[in-house]
Amino acid sequence: MLQANFWQSIAGAVALLPIAMAFGQPLTVPSIATLIAITHLVLVVTIGGMSLWLVLIRISGASAASSYHLLNPFFGVLLAYLILGEPLRMADFIAAGLIVTGLILTTQARARARQR
Repeated sequence: MLQANFWQSIAGAVALLPIAMAFGQPLTVPSIATLIAITHLVLVVTIGGMSLWLVLIRISGASAASSYHLLNPFFGVLLAYLILGEPLRMADFIAAGLIVTGLILTTQARARARQR
């Protein structure tokens, strides 16, 4: 898995390099806040998130874990509300309800299939 992730990252960097060269801004010296943010993204979001993802796969299986992965957009909206004060709209709750309904239907179907 590690090697596949490495080559995906390399391919993405090579594919995006011409676009970055054409439209990117010149590099500046990062501030302390920028370094703290990058450290948080690396340690908490990337490594912590991947660790949680692998634990979820180990506990519930890959198909159930990928189903729960569909809730990420709603949790992003919820965190934006809690941390940044972004407004929550009715459409956000409707979308989350549709996702949860789909999760319930798929996990129940899988549970019934396992019982047979």
